[in-house]
Amino acid sequence: MVKNLPISDRKKRTLPEDKALYHAIFKSAGIAMVVADEDATISLINPEFEKLSGYSRKDLEGQKKWTEFFVNGDPSKMTEYHDFIANQARWGRVSKSKSHESKFIDSKGKARDVFALKDSLMGTKKTVISFIDITEVIGEKEKTRISEKKYRSLVESTDDSAYMVDADCRYIFVNEKVLTRLNVTEKKIIGKRYRNFHDLDDTMEFSGYVNKVFETGTSYRYEYKSRREERYTLRTLSPVIEENSKKIKCVAVVSKDITDLKKTEEKLKYLSLHDPLTGLYNRAYFEEEIRRLDNSRFELVGLIVCDIDGLKLINDSLGHNKGDELLMAASRVIKESFREGDVVARVGGDEFAILLPNSPRSKVENICQRIKRAVQAHSRKNTLLPLSIATGFAIRNGPNQSMVELYREADNNMYKEKLYSSQNARNMIVKNLINTVEVKGLTDKRSLERFQKLVTDLARAVGMAEERIKGLSLLAQFHDIGNISIHERILHKPGDLTSEEFIEIQKHSGIGHRIAQSAPDLVHISDFILKHHEWWSGNGYPLGLKGDAIPLESRVIAIVDAYEAMTHARPHHPPMSKREVIRELNKCAGTQFDPYLVEKFIGIIGK
Repeated sequence: MVKNLPISDRKKRTLPEDKALYHAIFKSAGIAMVVADEDATISLINPEFEKLSGYSRKDLEGQKKWTEFFVNGDPSKMTEYHDFIANQARWGRVSKSKSHESKFIDSKGKARDVFALKDSLMGTKKTVISFIDITEVIGEKEKTRISEKKYRSLVESTDDSAYMVDADCRYIFVNEKVLTRLNVTEKKIIGKRYRNFHDLDDTMEFSGYVNKVFETGTSYRYEYKSRREERYTLRTLSPVIEENSKKIKCVAVVSKDITDLKKTEEKLKYLSLHDPLTGLYNRAYFEEEIRRLDNSRFELVGLIVCDIDGLKLINDSLGHNKGDELLMAASRVIKESFREGDVVARVGGDEFAILLPNSPRSKVENICQRIKRAVQAHSRKNTLLPLSIATGFAIRNGPNQSMVELYREADNNMYKEKLYSSQNARNMIVKNLINTVEVKGLTDKRSLERFQKLVTDLARAVGMAEERIKGLSLLAQFHDIGNISIHERILHKPGDLTSEEFIEIQKHSGIGHRIAQSAPDLVHISDFILKHHEWWSGNGYPLGLKGDAIPLESRVIAIVDAYEAMTHARPHHPPMSKREVIRELNKCAGTQFDPYLVEKFIGIIGK
């Protein structure tokens, strides 16, 4: 039996068996294998290598420069493969296994990534090289590397803070925005808890959402407002799932700064409910409160309606800027008369309304008196822009009366008071406008007396009745009252006016007309004020009237006004001599001025 043979004989009997065994393993191995001689000549390849390379045994066995097949003629790669194989012979049996990762080109010209493992064939100078195809692995690694690089670049380029935390709220990843925001380095934050960098309230809320993500596996979003600074953030927390176990690995957080958005949102919300000029509630909010009170438990409701007298006159005479000043003054006076929680609203151009739930009549009456006293106090301090406000109120004592009916009742009561007070208010405003003419230096007492004398002299020269002459004297005083609405920069401009400035100047006759219409003592001369810049030829303004269609009073004022302008220094020209003035008047007779009146006026001033 074999087991009784000497050891030397046993070796001789098993060697062929071993060779056959190794050959069978070589052929059936699932790994591509090559056996190369000392000079790198291929002596044997297995079927798996044929499959990998695309070459047959006939193509490769006996090939000395076989590496040319796999490197597509790249000399550096041929040397690399040749040295990788041939150096094994020098190492002999004591050499350690070596590996090599590279590329080679198969028979179809396709580049493949391979991992080569070489070892010496025991008892010979041959080298065994095993090849593992890692093309797909390398491809996936490269895809992963590119993907990671891409997403890392994306995360770093965003303006949002992006980070990941584990179940204990420890940071495991942060982008540059987080480091900048918290003023730390990556080394000092990774592995640290969220609470180390945020206050208790923030930490408690954040931890709660992290726990929810781990418990439910769903994403959450919430807004956080910092108490230490006026800053809002919108945080989105999402689970990161492990591919194999499907367990939640960590929580990814994107924190967006929405401070500007929130402030804009708050501003838009404020503007949707408030009047932009006065800051009081607007009509939309007031009407919503009306509807709410109609359906509320409040049975006793007081409502006050206020109206500013003379706002249109101020807008027409002094401009809308002054009108806005009056509105803001009225809103302050009204608001200061009420409690913080009362609904005070601007419900129209010059109208305000106040809702007073649970307010009896006595309280509402006291508030109305308080408003009147505040208005009087304001007007005493602001004589150039006095304030007059008419008020009316109504009380609902039960749910049977609708809030719309209550508002109508309060508005009617306000209108009754307005009928008594508005004329006095307009008279007071006109009086102050007249004072403003003197304050702004648009006229003085001596010039006015001279102007009135010339006007009355011309009126008598053309045979006007004394009653009309009295009106002319008043017209002489107020014919240019509309100039109070013109900017002093234009009125006192030393050079020529621009076309835009001249258009602005032309508005003063219409403004003066509206002012006079508002004052009972000036109503009868308002039409003359409107038309005193019309020309005899029809080229004047504002209506383009011609000849006798222009009132005689307006024609008289036009000549005397021109004479005064020419004989006295103005910002844009020096005074003219009487001879120059007469020449200019004769030149304009029949075009700008009534020729008959010019003749009579020259007769007066030529004496």
